[in-house]
Amino acid sequence: MQIVLNSKFFRTLGVGDLAAKAQELGFDGVDVTVRSGHPVNLENVATALPEAVALWKKQGLVCPLATAPVTLVDPDAPEVEPLYAGCRAAGVPRVKIGFFPFKPGEDYWALVEVARRALAGFARVGERYGVQTVYQVHSGPVLGSNCAGLMHLLRGLEPRWVGAYPDFGHMVLDGEDYPMGLAMVREYLSIVAVKDAYHAPQPAGREPPFVPRFVKLGSGAVNWRRALGALKALGFDGAISVHTEYEFDEPIIRRVGYADATPPNLEEWARADAEYLRRMWAEA
Repeated sequence: MQIVLNSKFFRTLGVGDLAAKAQELGFDGVDVTVRSGHPVNLENVATALPEAVALWKKQGLVCPLATAPVTLVDPDAPEVEPLYAGCRAAGVPRVKIGFFPFKPGEDYWALVEVARRALAGFARVGERYGVQTVYQVHSGPVLGSNCAGLMHLLRGLEPRWVGAYPDFGHMVLDGEDYPMGLAMVREYLSIVAVKDAYHAPQPAGREPPFVPRFVKLGSGAVNWRRALGALKALGFDGAISVHTEYEFDEPIIRRVGYADATPPNLEEWARADAEYLRRMWAEA
């Protein structure tokens, strides 16, 4: 099992400093965010990603995932081919694409078909480059808000090229049993995201009285022994990405991406997350 640091909140660090920071905080590698304002972005990914991963490899770090912008859901977009080519050149086996939003009044099943066609397109691109596309569980008004919803998108597609990216924090917010959810995506299970969350009380008089909030691992509603035990029961021993989302509540979570927000106590709690996760994995 490899614990990697999602780099979205460390965008001011160059690739060398990011490696040093990941090691300092107790991580085995980097889930590299390929977005505007980051050292590796969609404009330079074809060359910058292989250079970064080669450097990280020399320092003993892995890079199991490249995380694209949350808006990247069109396999025909001009930035897709360079992204997948960069991953192939770097030896990064997976790309996490963006999310398909749902708006009130839309035809859910028609939107599912649109998303499935897009995922099939990403699968074709991925097959050419030997890179799997993964779709992350994300609570709220997006397709795939839990594992059940995710399987509406993935079922029948080729698991080698399209994979499931469950996220326990989002699963606990949108109400899904861990073993059952993981059993749904078992054939597609590729990589796992971890964050913790709960429904926090609002000040008196506000509606609704409780809203989702992300916190450091062990401070929320996720039962980590049970969740990680369910992973172990499936034989999972792959990469787990820590997203370092702390003290974020409803307005930020539902924006999906919130690149301009920075968590408090980022490094302290990221280090604590890595330590907590290793302990819980051993005890699960």
